[in-house]
Amino acid sequence: MLLALSAIPAASAQSYLFDNPENRAYFGVRAGIDISSAANGGAMFSNKPGFSVGAVYNIPVVANFYFEPGLHLFYNVFGTSTVQFFEQTWVDEAGVENTRDIPYQVDGTLRNFGFRIPLNLGYHFDFAPDLSVHAFTGPQLNLSLVARYHQNEVITPGNERVQSESVDAFGTNGYKHVDLQWNFGVGLTYQRYYMTVGGSVGITKMKSASVIPCGPYNVDLGRSIRRNLVNISVGYNF
Repeated sequence: MLLALSAIPAASAQSYLFDNPENRAYFGVRAGIDISSAANGGAMFSNKPGFSVGAVYNIPVVANFYFEPGLHLFYNVFGTSTVQFFEQTWVDEAGVENTRDIPYQVDGTLRNFGFRIPLNLGYHFDFAPDLSVHAFTGPQLNLSLVARYHQNEVITPGNERVQSESVDAFGTNGYKHVDLQWNFGVGLTYQRYYMTVGGSVGITKMKSASVIPCGPYNVDLGRSIRRNLVNISVGYNF
């Protein structure tokens, strides 16, 4: 009899761990830091920080499985580095005019603002009434509203100052208004507070190979790229 009674708490704990009868639907708010990287971008693109804020709705499916759609506002930044050439002309001792191209680096950023729609499937392990560990994966749609190329000010080898400039980066051979990623990550819930570390892998092109007119240059931003992200976020569940 005593053995049977002592087994009840263990069986109850097992039930909560894999199939919590208190599962319920809830809203949550999230805010996080995005680290963007350009898949297939090579040395021309560098990782830069951005952010995302939004809300999710967690829907129990079966046992501790859940479906969690969301809507987030995001701002992502990619660093760029391109090479331009300054044409230097001089006359040698024989009176012959000579020219040569001197390469120099022009730095800038691609800045992207829009909405993000994650559609994650996940599972939570409930180790205590106020402590859960989550794992999730699923598709994510990015709807870009603003995409601009910002070129930093630069002084050419001929001591010419080229002012900074910002131009639209959308177009047939530029940014796409829609791109698709695949999410994955793990999270921790304590009471109603939430923290997660995850990533997103680009599936479709974020940008085609493009040449963007900017100031005195036609800036060649190389081949097409996909958007990869690492995200660290915190939140609160209602």
